Amino acid sequence: MLEVNAINQYYGGSHILRDVTLAAPLGECSVVLGRNGVGKTTLLKCLMGILP
Repeated sequence: MLEVNAINQYYGGSHILRDVTLAAPLGECSVVLGRNGVGKTTLLKCLMGILP
């Protein structure tokens, strides 16, 4: 259903997401886990098109 390859995202000079690749197959439950500040929200904003 969703597959992304090598997402990179920057905030100013900070490289936040580095070559993130993931797949969320149809009919399966996928989660994004991590401590504060590791890029979970940034990843979701990239996938939704909120961030360029």
